[in-house]
Amino acid sequence: MDWGPPGLIAPGISQRWLQGHPHVEGLLDEWPPERIRQVLDAVLELWGCLDLTAAMEWSWNPRLRTTAGRAVFIDMLIELNPLLLARHPEEMEALLVHEAAHLVVQRLHGRQPPHGEIWKAYMRKAGHSTRATHELDVRGLRRKGRLTRHRRTGSKVEALLRKVLQGTRLR
Repeated sequence: MDWGPPGLIAPGISQRWLQGHPHVEGLLDEWPPERIRQVLDAVLELWGCLDLTAAMEWSWNPRLRTTAGRAVFIDMLIELNPLLLARHPEEMEALLVHEAAHLVVQRLHGRQPPHGEIWKAYMRKAGHSTRATHELDVRGLRRKGRLTRHRRTGSKVEALLRKVLQGTRLR
């Protein structure tokens, strides 16, 4: 099959990348693109939204570190972490269903809490856990030597407003 640019052996995985990560080959053998598509199609049929099959895509994302997968709503795309899932291939089906549920909820019900009641209902109907996070071994997958990113708590205007409301003296 053609996965885009030359050298890709599966969506998101190049031959060159795989040479540096040979332990991922078993995962790719166990979970070829056809099997992933079968799982997605089966769960979409179960949920009564088989018409979303053509819109929903998936890809391996070797840049993911400790996240097993993620749903990219605007692209109707499921990204899968090959490094983490190579360690835990038994988690693949549940992860595919988990991320597909996010895409279906967003598409059919609009903006909802990520792991809210509607999402949980889809997961239960598929016979999977409603747990939102994983407890998989991520040792060695974090980037080394990077500073921890702190989330920005608001704009400068919001910070100024907080100071004014708190009676803090402005400089």
